[in-house]
Amino acid sequence: MKSFVQALLFTTATCATLQPRQSNSGCCFQLTSVGTVNETVLEDHVGDLTLGGSFQQGGFCLDKTSKTIQDGLKHYCFMRAPDYQFECYQGALGTTAFNVASPQPDGKMYLNYNNGSGTFYACPIGFGSEKTYDIYSTEKPDKAGCVSVALALTGETPECSAGNTTLTTRSTTVQPTRSLRRDSSLQACSISPSAPSLAPSGIRPGNSSDPNGVNETSAEVIISPDSSPIFDFTVPDDMARSAFSDSSLCALQFRMPVCNSLPEGYPCYSFSGLEQEVVSNSGMTFSLVSGVGEASWNNTELHQIFPGDNTTIGTFECGKITGGDRKLSWQVNSVRDFSLIFLQAGIGEDAQFQDGIGAWVVPCQ
Repeated sequence: MKSFVQALLFTTATCATLQPRQSNSGCCFQLTSVGTVNETVLEDHVGDLTLGGSFQQGGFCLDKTSKTIQDGLKHYCFMRAPDYQFECYQGALGTTAFNVASPQPDGKMYLNYNNGSGTFYACPIGFGSEKTYDIYSTEKPDKAGCVSVALALTGETPECSAGNTTLTTRSTTVQPTRSLRRDSSLQACSISPSAPSLAPSGIRPGNSSDPNGVNETSAEVIISPDSSPIFDFTVPDDMARSAFSDSSLCALQFRMPVCNSLPEGYPCYSFSGLEQEVVSNSGMTFSLVSGVGEASWNNTELHQIFPGDNTTIGTFECGKITGGDRKLSWQVNSVRDFSLIFLQAGIGEDAQFQDGIGAWVVPCQ
């Protein structure tokens, strides 16, 4: 919440004529978001940066030597504890180190910070026509309701590209990042934090067609353009009929805790990164390769995962099956050079790690 002084400044400033704020020389630019939210970065009269709204467009200049950004009033911009909100204030100098990435396949240059991370979070404020978004770094503690975006430079001066080289990749176009919300074909599924979670019964290489040949003790998973593993699940007949569920639905969920929240001794994962997902619209598809006749499933939908999130990949009927346990298998394919290497928790009867990163089947409430 803004202070009384900030509110007063806002009230008096709205009566003034707004002037362009970008007057520095060097690498100067405006910013627009790319992703689920596509808006211009605006700056209010107390230095908060927003996506959407009625304020003036923000103008910024980057000092490549000190890796600092100033707005048009020469106020430094930063994202610092405890909120990690993107803002610019007089006399304040944060520790955020900014830089500009080389042009991407879409021809745009993107703002990065702290050694290369180009992912920001847009968090909604207001409702309806008054809805705008505050901007935060990935270190924001509570990201509930927020969506990830990248910030592209617009109207940049030639100095911004000086010394940068064009990045060449196999992708030739960049499509807007899809919303992480599932489409209307996905039935509603809320998941209790205390609901039972079913780990895969085994994981096998994508070129293996024999589920009986699964190595149940191997928890290593490699998802990449060259590796498309298959996750095999044995779902008990009574999975959905429990104290945690009044539904006949189960969900396939992918969990990606931040590394420092994994159990002690659990190795961190290797990940192609948030920036790569957002800028290149990369991710994974989950194809149901067995149990197809018993479940409706979208094999082509792009799914994007982010550290700290539990993502519902899809739902299927699991409470109306008779005749014993149900076997279902999903093959995971990389889209646009996405890669993720990790140890799936819960593999084998004597799994070293019972909880952590990976795919799980859970009952819906």
